Amino acid sequence: MTKNDLAMMEELARNLDRFAKDGVREKVMAGSEKITASTSKDKIAKWLKGAMDRLDSLVDEKTRNQVMENCGYSCADHNKKLIGRMTAKRKKFKSVDEFLEAEQRKPMRGTKLIREGDVLYYFYTPSTFSKSLRCYCGLLRGLPASEKVSSTYCHCSKGFVEKFWEGVLGRPVNVELVQSAVSGSQECKFAIRL
Repeated sequence: MTKNDLAMMEELARNLDRFAKDGVREKVMAGSEKITASTSKDKIAKWLKGAMDRLDSLVDEKTRNQVMENCGYSCADHNKKLIGRMTAKRKKFKSVDEFLEAEQRKPMRGTKLIREGDVLYYFYTPSTFSKSLRCYCGLLRGLPASEKVSSTYCHCSKGFVEKFWEGVLGRPVNVELVQSAVSGSQECKFAIRL
C-alpha cells in the first residue's frame, strides 16, 4: 500500500463523516484498521469491494454518489500537475474545438475521446496498459478479473473527470457515468456535456 492509497482511504472516511449519517463511517470502513503498508493489493481490493457493498446498503444513491464524487474531487486536487499540463496543451490551440479534435486523433494513453455534438464521450481503458489493469485507482489494482465492484465506486472517477475537464476547458461541465470497467464493462465511459 502506498501513501496515496492510504490517503484515498482516509478521504473516503472523511467524506463519509461529511455526507452520511452518524455511524455509517464506522460500518463502511470496518476492517480498514487491519490494512497496513504490507497488505497485499488483492486484500485491499476485496476490502474496498466490501466497503462499497456496505455503502450501497446503508445510504441512498444520492448520498453515496456524493461521497464518492468528493473523493474524486480530492484525487483531481492531488493530480493538479496533470490537469495543468493538459490545460497548457489546450491553450496552444486557437479554439477548444481544435484542441478536442486533436485529442480525438491522439488522446492520452489509456483514454479515448468521441465527440457527438455537445457531448464528449471520454473512455478509460485500463486494460490497454502494458500491465493490464481493471481500474486506474491504486486501491483496485488487485481486483481479480472475475470480481465486480459496485458502480458506486466509479463515481470517484466521475468526480475526477468533472474536475479534470473543468480545469482543462476553464468552465463547468456536467458529467454522467455511463459504464464502468470494474462493474462489468470492457472500459469506463463518461458523457461530458460541453
